[in-house]
Amino acid sequence: MRRPLERLAVVVPARNEERLLPHCLTAIEKAAAHLHRERPAVAVSVTVVLDRTTDGSAAVVHRYPLAAALHSEAGQVGAARNLGIRDALGSGGREATWIANTDADSVVPRNWLLVQAEAAAQGWDVLAGTVQPDTSELTQEQLVRWFGTHTLREGHGHIHGANLGFHADAYLRLGGFEDVPLHEDRNFVLAAGAAGLRIRSTDAGRVRTSARTQSRVQGGFADYLARQVFAPALGPPATGRVTAHTQA
Repeated sequence: MRRPLERLAVVVPARNEERLLPHCLTAIEKAAAHLHRERPAVAVSVTVVLDRTTDGSAAVVHRYPLAAALHSEAGQVGAARNLGIRDALGSGGREATWIANTDADSVVPRNWLLVQAEAAAQGWDVLAGTVQPDTSELTQEQLVRWFGTHTLREGHGHIHGANLGFHADAYLRLGGFEDVPLHEDRNFVLAAGAAGLRIRSTDAGRVRTSARTQSRVQGGFADYLARQVFAPALGPPATGRVTAHTQA
């Protein structure tokens, strides 16, 4: 039996996200305040990993009392996430710690951390959430194409680093994320399934993410939007389960 949840550590990798990072951190602070009202005994920390960042993102982080900045030259999102998680875990406390992951170009809903905490309390090892592009950046046709290729419900088949949580024990058992520039989130969840860990896929706490089409990583989420959503429609949008899109 695990100890009751004592700490929820949020980890956010970022590269030159000075413009969008304030929206991300403001939303996390609101989610932390909501969690505190429901579960006041659970502490929240936020670690922003500035990976090869050359803009003013560090100054943005310093404006948020919950957040701390780490600097990385890894140049790989998997390594950046690992650095933030291991720093958050410190020298102990894994038995009562849950890790919540999002991205610097994303905005979490108010209930996001409460959904994560409830997953921990229910004994889940991994929580795979959903994302949705910022609808203000999409035309009606693009929205139709997005929803035509995504099943946003309990038991969905999507994996996004921008909305992924897990118990610290599960993270350490799996050895963390692979040191790769792409699909570290998908590989982590697939490894969790292969190891027999308990995985919940939920649409509760859906995260809104940027609909930009210039990706930080070739083959990332922005590239997916450029190909599948922003590209001219060639007939009705395709349907079916989407098994993984890496947030980038």
